[in-house]
Formats: sequence, structure tokens, C-alpha cells
Amino acid sequence: MNNAGKETLISKWNPHFQDPSKGSWVGSVPREKYLERLWEAMTLRHVIVLTGVRRSGKSTLMQQLIGKLIEQGTDPKNVLYLHLEDVLILPYLTLGWKLLEELYTYYLEKYNPQGKIYLFLDEIQGVSEFNRWISTHYERKENIKFVISGSRQSLIESETSTLLTGRTVRFDVYPFNFYEYLTAQKVQVGKGSTIEEIRDHNFSQTIAILHHLGNFLVEGGYPEIVLAKEQRNKELIANTYYRDILTRDIINPHEIRNPSEVENLGLQILSDFTKTHTYRSLGSPQKLSVNTVKTYLNYFYKAYLFFESNHFSYKTKETQDIQKPRKIYVVDNGMRNFNVIVPRRDLGQCAENIVYLELMKNHPSVYYWRGKQEVDFVVLDPRQEAKLTLYNVSYTDEPHDREVEGLVEGLKEFKLDRGVVLTKNYFDKKTIEDKTIEFVPLWSWLILNGRVFFKEANV
Repeated sequence: MNNAGKETLISKWNPHFQDPSKGSWVGSVPREKYLERLWEAMTLRHVIVLTGVRRSGKSTLMQQLIGKLIEQGTDPKNVLYLHLEDVLILPYLTLGWKLLEELYTYYLEKYNPQGKIYLFLDEIQGVSEFNRWISTHYERKENIKFVISGSRQSLIESETSTLLTGRTVRFDVYPFNFYEYLTAQKVQVGKGSTIEEIRDHNFSQTIAILHHLGNFLVEGGYPEIVLAKEQRNKELIANTYYRDILTRDIINPHEIRNPSEVENLGLQILSDFTKTHTYRSLGSPQKLSVNTVKTYLNYFYKAYLFFESNHFSYKTKETQDIQKPRKIYVVDNGMRNFNVIVPRRDLGQCAENIVYLELMKNHPSVYYWRGKQEVDFVVLDPRQEAKLTLYNVSYTDEPHDREVEGLVEGLKEFKLDRGVVLTKNYFDKKTIEDKTIEFVPLWSWLILNGRVFFKEANV
């Protein structure tokens, strides 16, 4: 790449060099909760790593960090942003880490920044051996703060990722959770760090919160989808996101020969999300082999599009048994609801998907269990006093008997005293067959868990 090409790219990506008021962060949707946590980490020498599904807000957070740095007095020319999926740079990705070196060297020579440099490398997973390049500069103790992002797990699982072991701070970025969603809808959520406090401090606006929860269960939390006014636009954005993930994070990097197989499998999973599947049942409609299904699922998981919940057992072999059905959840309800044709949207399934996402974010291990009845979630968390917690989801104010019966069966199986049924707005506590069943409104539980995720409360 000649110097004119380098200048074109750097100028395009860094309008704040000439005029900070034209920075790419201007007018973006604030992600204040994430930004607060990231800002604290900016004082560390460690490389900040932003991971998560495509279009969840990683680039926006990078831009907002850039804006905050400049606002706090950093010289705009000391903050360099490189967008490594720009169509103009794609022909040069074959250079691997040398591309980074060329662009960075040109930047130093042209702009001669003085003092600490903040280097933002967005969607870097397509640059081979980028870890080696960052590690080299890091080990030289150069006055550089690295912030990198990627939409595939290859960012943290590549062969050279060990070069940065112990030198990174990782932040998983997701679409809005319900706590953030309410903020985006201009709802002033009342204080509280327990279910009871949140319920009491928000009692007067319960109806409004339930209205927003109903919308959130359907449209999910992708910022662009949430803020789009027209239903058709929400659908178009969701369709584009799904195809971008398939193309950029699954089909192209893995050189898949039959893209339609992957697309159809993805749509099948979206349609039947939260249900139990075996590899054979997933492969049956397209006559895919078990190995092919396993391979495609692994690609979906590495792109952060789907997540898997296995059957729980204290016996590790039983939990890992590939013959056991697994439940599959999707990263965002809107991604599902706007990409499949369904006669009606099952709010029960939508609620279960949202609960899984919140549990997965805040706990190391989330499973399901099935005896005569089913327990939606078995949460194993050695950090908590109660190492095992059972949840069922019943998005109604009259919980179904099967949800309660399944929970009681599970509590007996694992010799536990307490379980939780998440409801629409029903709040109560009952003793059933010597087991305590707590009925908790989903909206208050989601707010609490959103606060836990952002380190504002503890569960």
C-alpha cells in the first residue's frame, strides 16, 4: 500500500484529527454502563479486548471511548482508530501483521504524536498474527494503550493468542439487556439492589415497565433495531445482521462450500429456539451428518450467535454425553423474531431466552434438567453460598402447575430447599412439599441481573 492509500484510510477513520466535533462517536447511542467499566480499565497497562456478536456495539463503544479521551484532554492526534473490515483494506489483509506495522509506522511519521498513544484496532480477527504484533510492542513497554475488538472467538482462541495471556482485560459486549433497554426508552428506573427493593421503588411505574418488557421480549436489544421507528425497518436491520454474521463470521472465514446448509440450519434453530435438540434431529431436515451439524454449531457458537445448554448431572460424563438433547438459545430475541416466520410469537419462549442470556452473563455454568418434568435452568456457581439454584420461567400471573411441579421434583433430586419461578408480575412465596418456591416478577429480576452485570449490585 502506498502512502496516499494509507493517508486516505487514516483520514477516513479518524475525522477527529481535523475536527473533534465530527468524531464518529457524535450522535451515537450512549452505552454509559459499559463505558463506565471500560473507562476504569483504561488506566491499566493491559490490552482491552472487546468481544461479542457482530453489531452488538463494540465499535460504538470504541468511538465513545475515543470521544471521552479527547474530552478529558488527550490530543486528538494521539488517538488512532483502524477499522480492519473496511472494504478498502480487504485486499491488504493478506499482509497480516505487516499491514498493522505499515499503517502504524506511517501514522507516527506523518503525525508525530507526542506522549501516550491510544491505538484502537476494530474487528482485528481477520489480520493474521495480530497477537504477535501487539505483544511485540507491549513487551517493549512502549507508551501505547491497545484497545481491540472482534466478532469471533478466534480473537481469543487463535494459535498466537497465548502471546497475550495475562496481558489482557476482556469485556463481552451484548445487545441491550432490559436494564439498558429501559434507559434507552427514557425510563428512570428506581433504585434497589434486591428484588424487593426494585419492586417497591418502581411500583408506581410497573404498568409502563411491563409495556416495555413486552416490546423487549419481541424486538430484543440491538440498539439500531430498538431505535428504528418502523416495523419494516426493524425487520430489514435484523435480516441484514443475520446475513452479515453468516457471511463474515461463518461462511467466508471457514470457506464453507454449501452456504445454504448453514443458513437453513441457522433458521431452523432460530425457529425452534429454547427447545431441546439432538445432532440427529437438527440434521434430519437437510440430511446432514452428525459431524456436519456439530461443525456448523461450533461455528455458530464461535460467532456468538447461539449458545448451548446441556443436561445437568453431578456426573461429568452424563453432562457431556453427546447423545443427550441440548437446548439452544439465541443472542437476541429480535434476531430471532424478525428472521423467522411464526404464526404467533411465543412470549414464554422469548422470556426463557432472555433469562438464559442473563444467567449466562452472570454465572459460569448454566444447564437444564429433566426428570418427569423439566427445570429450565440449573445454575452452578461455586462463588455463591447456594452452589446450585433452580429456575423455571412461566411468563404469566398464574404460573402453570408443570412449572411448579418440575421445580419441586428438581429440588428433591438435588436435595435443595429453594427454587424460583419467574413470572410476569406475580410475587409470592409458598411452601410446597417442604420446598420453598419463590414467585418473582421477571421485570424486577431482569433489572437486578442487569445491575449485577454492570457491577452495580450482587445476587
